Amino acid sequence: MQLHQEILDDKRLEVWRQLPSFKKIGYLAGGTALALQLGHRVSYDFDIFCPKPISAGFISRVNKNFSVKNVFVNNADEFSFITAAGIKISFIYYPFDLKDYVKINRASLPLLSVAGIALTKAYALNRRQAWRDYVDLYFIMHGGHASLKRIISLAPKVYGELFSEKLFLAQLLYTEDIEPNEIKNTIILRDRSKINLKQVKDFFRRQINKYMKEKK
Repeated sequence: MQLHQEILDDKRLEVWRQLPSFKKIGYLAGGTALALQLGHRVSYDFDIFCPKPISAGFISRVNKNFSVKNVFVNNADEFSFITAAGIKISFIYYPFDLKDYVKINRASLPLLSVAGIALTKAYALNRRQAWRDYVDLYFIMHGGHASLKRIISLAPKVYGELFSEKLFLAQLLYTEDIEPNEIKNTIILRDRSKINLKQVKDFFRRQINKYMKEKK
């Protein structure tokens, strides 16, 4: 599997090389998993989705592999911490079945595929507004990795009634709560001149119009 490891600085590359110890625990998801596959932006944190709840003694296993500076969350749903090098790593209990979208990576952790990440981003957009999610969905759809129609078709198979097509489409165009600093601090590595709030919103509007016409 060819990955864009250039999106990782030296400290994060070191974390990436230590993660194989947890390959039986879960798979890398989120923005970093997507950036490793698309090389579209810088991503700072590591989110590992786990199909089983986090065990009470999980911290001892983490301490064998990482120098833990600070633990933010430690419960059955999530174990999040900062390493001594300042890197945030989260092990998150993710009860939704995404095994069909997990790609084996012999060099490190398994990764959630681009299509799988598209589904998680669509689900997340129903619950939060983060510029990085809009950017990620833009690159996924614009690059032809997963169409809006495909995302909407597959998401209910993973999330059931927890996924709302109506809310998802509305959230794609509702960007008023996105902070300017969040946009400024997101480092885009591809098509930088084209990526701004208006460009992304206009793109989603065109995709929604196309989807609605095809749906009739």
